[in-house]
Amino acid sequence: MTTTTPVACKSCGAKIIFMRTNSGKYIPVNFDSVVGSGIPSYEIFNSKKHTSHFATCPYVATHRKKREN
Repeated sequence: MTTTTPVACKSCGAKIIFMRTNSGKYIPVNFDSVVGSGIPSYEIFNSKKHTSHFATCPYVATHRKKREN
């Protein structure tokens, strides 16, 4: 379920919420990109309406998983 209460990014401290993607996974989304939309709990991440926190966090590289060969 999409969380409507913002939490702080553990790296940069920005306000984020977690939204479900079409594939069913959850991603961090910048809270300010969804503030005015009311964020119903069933809403799915839409890259035209919301901003993924992966696109703006200055510490995104520290959250990437290393690929196994």
